[in-house]
Amino acid sequence: MSEPLRIAVIGAGKIAEGSHVPAVLASPDVRLAALVDPEIERCRRIAARHGIDPKIAADVREVLGHIDAAIIATPNHTHHAVALACIEAGVHCLIEKPLAATVAGGEAIAAAAERQRVVAAVGYSSRFIDAVELLGDLIAKDYFGTIHRFAYQFGTRGGWNPASSYILDRKSIGGGVTVVVGTHFIDWMLAWFGFPDEVAFADDSLGGPEANAHATLRFARRDAPLVGTMRLSKTVPLPPGFVMETDRGIVSFEDKSIAADVVLRPSDARDCEMILRKSPAPVAASRPTGNFARQLVDFVAACRTGSPPRVSARQGVESLRLIDALYSVRTPLPEFAPLPRLEEASA
Repeated sequence: MSEPLRIAVIGAGKIAEGSHVPAVLASPDVRLAALVDPEIERCRRIAARHGIDPKIAADVREVLGHIDAAIIATPNHTHHAVALACIEAGVHCLIEKPLAATVAGGEAIAAAAERQRVVAAVGYSSRFIDAVELLGDLIAKDYFGTIHRFAYQFGTRGGWNPASSYILDRKSIGGGVTVVVGTHFIDWMLAWFGFPDEVAFADDSLGGPEANAHATLRFARRDAPLVGTMRLSKTVPLPPGFVMETDRGIVSFEDKSIAADVVLRPSDARDCEMILRKSPAPVAASRPTGNFARQLVDFVAACRTGSPPRVSARQGVESLRLIDALYSVRTPLPEFAPLPRLEEASA
């Protein structure tokens, strides 16, 4: 049996403490070798809470000789420098989403990882949600026939609340709600449908991070064009979820939990609902139940075998490119209202 990978968690904020550290400690495939954060007391508190004794450091350079891999969970604008320091030392990296605060930063990370032949994965943990995986498989198999349009929305009052205030600075975060929340859906959409041919975008930014945003995305198709919308908010609670209109019927899932069901309302029986699920895996092949734990399994496998991770740095760059394309055509959003249900919009 292989020795556990020595892994560092870099950044001791909310996502590290609440998601990455527990996933690492629960895995037999890795050992938490180091905690790194300029505010060292945060690292010490996490170590004390879990009764562990990793190396604690204020700077990643202090631990590079003691680790095989790193989870980079620092503010967005620091990903570039931290990732390059790790990659140049031959350390595999799982970098929290988004890959970087700019396209240029993401490109530099991807190029360095390819040059050094190390894994650079992007922490789009929602790719490991059951419904997202299943929809990706079914879309790739053309199970639903032609997809005509889709809509996604997600909104909460306040949104994500990290341990530091970087999220309030547009340059530090790279945007607003589109980067914090929308980037997860952007990642799914790129994996399912590819890069859109045309985009429109409106938000309420007055120079800082936007709190509300609406995007329209158009894809040229040989059989029929595909049009999608994305509505995001940090001020208005919106029922979170995805819906698409297909030849086979209306397909939807609520973006609330890792085990959310995919629901199909058949075109020829709209008063019926079909629940789509993967067949249960054998006990011997059972998976972790959390998406951060699943993401870690995928990352470790890529480190050990050289196989590509679920979300590579190059895929992370594509997400940054699309976010950049959206912001480049930005228009003011005069007011914000929830999208109508797809069935109502088609009436």
